[in-house]
Order: sequence, then structure tokens, then C-alpha cells
Amino acid sequence: MKMWIALHGGSDHAWNNWTRSLSVWLQDTVTAVATYEGGAIKMAEFYYRYQTNSKEQPRKKRLRSPFVMDGWLTHPNSGFQRADKLSGPQRAELHSLLSNRPQEMLRASHGDFTVAVWEESSQTLYIGSDGYGTRPIYYWKGPSNELYVSNDLRALLHAEAVPFAIDYERCAMYLSSQYAVGENSFDESTFFQEIKKVPDATLSVWKDNRLAHRSYWGIEDLAQLPMLQTDAVPLFRERLIEVVNERLYHEKTILEVSGGLDSAGVLAAALAGGNRERILGVNISFAGDDMIQSHDRDVVRKLFQDLQLPGIIILGDNTLRIANAELGRDPLWYLDGPDPRANVLVNEMYNALANEFQTDLGLTGEGGDFLFSGEHYVLDSLLRQKKYKAFGQALWEWADKSVSRAVKLGFAYGIAPFLPGLNNYLYYKLAWADTVCEMPDYFTQTHLNRESRSKQEDYQRYAKSQPLKYWGRRYHYDYTWPRASYLDAVGVSMQNMHPFYDRRIMELSFSVSTEQHYDLKRGKVENYYGTKMLIRKAFTDILPPYLYDRVTKTSYAHMARKSLQNEKRNLLQLFDRSGEVQLHTLGVIDKEKFWDHLVGTLIRSTDVNNDLGMSYQFLRAVIDMEIWLQEMSRGRRHVLERAKPCNPRWLADVELIGESRRPQHLAR
Repeated sequence: MKMWIALHGGSDHAWNNWTRSLSVWLQDTVTAVATYEGGAIKMAEFYYRYQTNSKEQPRKKRLRSPFVMDGWLTHPNSGFQRADKLSGPQRAELHSLLSNRPQEMLRASHGDFTVAVWEESSQTLYIGSDGYGTRPIYYWKGPSNELYVSNDLRALLHAEAVPFAIDYERCAMYLSSQYAVGENSFDESTFFQEIKKVPDATLSVWKDNRLAHRSYWGIEDLAQLPMLQTDAVPLFRERLIEVVNERLYHEKTILEVSGGLDSAGVLAAALAGGNRERILGVNISFAGDDMIQSHDRDVVRKLFQDLQLPGIIILGDNTLRIANAELGRDPLWYLDGPDPRANVLVNEMYNALANEFQTDLGLTGEGGDFLFSGEHYVLDSLLRQKKYKAFGQALWEWADKSVSRAVKLGFAYGIAPFLPGLNNYLYYKLAWADTVCEMPDYFTQTHLNRESRSKQEDYQRYAKSQPLKYWGRRYHYDYTWPRASYLDAVGVSMQNMHPFYDRRIMELSFSVSTEQHYDLKRGKVENYYGTKMLIRKAFTDILPPYLYDRVTKTSYAHMARKSLQNEKRNLLQLFDRSGEVQLHTLGVIDKEKFWDHLVGTLIRSTDVNNDLGMSYQFLRAVIDMEIWLQEMSRGRRHVLERAKPCNPRWLADVELIGESRRPQHLAR
């Protein structure tokens, strides 16, 4: 793990206090510190682990070049570069590339990275995020034109000058349907008033005390991609193997295998690329009979056995809790708002395993839903490609051979995309009608007005995707951007990498016609059965049919109900009407009405046939935001102490599959 910081324009006193504060905070987990101090610019890299060391003194060294980086990148002129293994000459080479042609260098690079480089002659600081912003970069501009930058919000809050001031309007916006139901980040904004984030695929330039953001890749590039006219499956297979191989550069990498198509595709690509010995498949499932519909334990066990692949199944029954529902019970792994991950505590367990196997890296199938699921926006794609016969056949089959239904579907999904005005109106209505959710009655009128403004912003955001023309490509874009907020979650012990968010995979997805993503005929059986056709077809020689031909997705409703049941006492205490409820004080909810709703939901959660519906999303958002606000109300020092790197807890039992090495924790 690496935490880097940079300061331009600040005093030596401010820098020394900042680095001293971080050194003390990390003293139990830091392994090395590297610094650069050259006039107006100061930089440092802290290497640390979520594992206490044996009190050995950290290695200290000087950075030869004013260049800091985390993650990895590959560039035609420099090859594959790992931030944890950069030699002096490699650092100097990357410094030169970024200093001379920063925009072109980032555009030609691939990887999961954040970088910052100081160019002395022009007195310019360049800061770069990767193509999807899979790692955050935070910054604060001070009143005296100083700039504080870091790849970790916790590090930024160690600087005395950086204010610890909550942006309460952003907190309230988190509870709108735009965020509570979706997974949209706040672009450049954070949950702190003056702290900002560098956008994805961006080169930020700090010069003459001004910061300018320059996008080096985006919708303009996607809109210009030519549509593939040939079968995309072989190219997708080749490309996924390539990007997965690049991410398997450690001796061992944990691969989260859920039992779904996305993680299975990543697993198959790793095996096809000859990396069987480099991966450790890990699954999260449950032992209790009441949780059988919320996990794929049997499927994953059989998959590991059929592939003769050692693996571990985490039995996460004890992790079905809400992080810090009992305030102070769990560490704070995430500071920029409530932790967006569905099961925070099982992530801690993943990382306890990572320490056992001495790895820092995890691989996920995140992004497959967004980029390869596909939807029934097929007809306009066929017309644009002048595949009129295929259009007629697809429409007739989709309409169940009904003339009246064929006319309606043909006009709405085939003709309307070509008609100005009607195109955007129907696209929004048909593609996003299910995102309009009725707000529960415990929200105040003030918040309902905020929700109305949020919906207007949603429409404006969808309108930005018009250059993509094809409805399927538009849907991919609107579904994929803005970034999912979980990508700002602090890595605990290991850094997760997401092959589907590689720019080469994203560009391929936007080059493939919708009918190759989604099969209308299969979709009539079950929508999920018609989706992700590229992933389903690419590795049939490796994956068994019961996986690549899955008809339905796993339900997570049982997990939601169980977490509410397990936290009943803590939730009732958190929202006790006799105490202070921060969201009530802020005028977002009526605590009396919310109490009644909470009690009713807790009662309904005992019914195994109740999936809680969309109202659960709002309920959970209120709970998580209230927990976060109460934690933050205790001040900077408390928050940083709670967010301090430490040993992840062993929170669950595990089941070993095959010849997986027995974790030392179990051996003890």
C-alpha cells in the first residue's frame, strides 16, 4: 500500500508538521518513507500495510525525481511500471514523459494509477488520474495559494491547514434517489466543504497558483469509435486476457469469485492466460439455511472443483451487520461519506486473508454489469447498420408475432431514435423510468424539493450522452458514468483492481453493436439470460455450462433483511426519538416518522418472503449517513484515530476447497 502527498507553496514548517503527523500515525504499519524537497515543491511516499510490524524502523530514502505514483501503468515508451518497484532510472523516465508531454503520455497509458510530477523549468505541477478514476486523488487550495494533494483523504486531513468541515448539502444530496438508488459519485466534490477530487481521465495542471482540469479521454473518443461489423467474441476474449494478465504481477492475487458471470469471466481469462498459480479464488457465502437464496456457495464450490482450482469460501453469516451501527464498534475504512460497499465487514475479512497469504492485490469482476449487461435497445442499432432483414426478424420475434405490438415496439425503439426531440424524450422515458422512485414520507418538504432538483440534474446528465446516437451505446455510457462511489473506498490491506474498467475494455464495449451484447430472444425467457452475451460466449472452453448459461442472478434481499435483524437493537438506539438525530436536526428527515418506518421495516424483515423493495435503499442510505455524521461530529482527531491502518479482524469461518494452503489463523 502506498500513500503519497505533495505540497506546493506551503512553508517548511507546514510540510514538516504534515509529514511528522503522518509518520506518527503510521508508525505501527509503515515500512518505508521516501521524500523530495526542492524549493517550492515537496513530495513524499509512505509505504505501509494493514498489519502491524515488529517495531522495525522504516527504510528512509530520497526521491531522485519530483514524481510520486501509486498503482501501475503501461506506456509504449516505458513498458510496464509498478509504483512499488520503481527504480531511480524508471522514476526519472516517467518523470520525463509526464513533464514533456503530459497529455499525450496519459492518453497513451493504461492501468490503475494516480501520479503527480513537478516540472521545474515551467514551475508546473501535473496531476493525473487513470481512465476511469479507479483510485481517487484529493486536493485543497489554501488562502495563500498553497496546494495540498494526496491519493488518500486521510493523509490530506493530517495537514493542519486543511479544514475539517462537513458539506451538509452534499450529505443531504446523498439521500436523493440520484445517489441512494444509483451509485453515482459527486464528480469533483467531496463530503468536505473545501476538499475536491480530480475527475477521472484528467490531467490537472497547477501553474501560477491556478488549477485547471484537462480531460485526456472521454465521450468524444467513445462517440468516434467505429462499430465492429464482425463477431466481437474472439477480440473480447483476447483483450480481457491481456488486461487481466497485466494485473497479475504479484506471486499471488486474490480473485473475488461470486458465482456470477463477471467474476467468472475474469477467472477464465486468468486461466486462459496461464496464471493458474498466481490466483487464489475467494468467495463470500453463508452457512445458514435461511441465507441459501443469497449466495452461490454450491455453484462456486463445484466451479473450483471442476476447474481443479484451490479456493476459499468465506462463511459471512457473522458479517451481515451494518458497519458502526453500534458506534465505535468497527474501524473507519472510508471517510468520504458513508461507505458505499454493500458488505463492509466481509471486505475486512477478505483482507485478513490477504495478510495470511502475503498479498497486496485483489481482482474483481466489478464493471461487467455496467459495460456488458446490455439491454433491449437493439432495433435502432440494426437500422443504423442497414440490417433491415435482421431488424424485421428481431422485431417480429420480440413482439410475439403481433402486428399491433410490432408497430408500437418498432416505432418506440426503432424509429424514435432517429427523430430529433422525440429521440431524447423517449430514450429518457424508456431507459430510465424505473429509476424514478417515490420518496418515503419521512423525508421533509425541504428534502423533497431537493429531490426534484436532483431529478432535473439527472435528465441533463443523460442528455450529455446524445453524441453516442445508438441507444445501446448511450445506455452503456449513462450507466457507467459518473463513477461508482465505491471506487473511493480506502483499500484495506490490498488494492482491488477492476479489469472491466480498463480503457481498452471500455472502448471495446462501446464498439460492439447492441445486438451482440443482448439477445432479445433469450431475454424473453429472463432478462438476465439475454445479457452479457460476450462474457457468456468467450470462455465456453473453460467455464462449465451451468455458469456461462446462468438464467437468473442471485438475490441479495436476504442479506439486507438479515443485517437489519442483526442490528435491531443498535438501530433503535441510533434513532431513539429522545436523543439527537443529526438528519432531523439538518431538516432532512422527520425523526418521528422515520422511527415508525424503521420499526415497521424491522418487523417486516422477519418475513422471508418480503424483499423490502426500493424503500430499503432509502432506509439504508439514511442509516449509513446518520452513522457517518455522528462519527464525524466527534472531530478530526477522533476520526483519524478510528481510520488508522491496523490489523484487519478475522470475522468469519472459512471453507477450504481443493489443496489451498491452510491459513495460519486456522492452524493456530
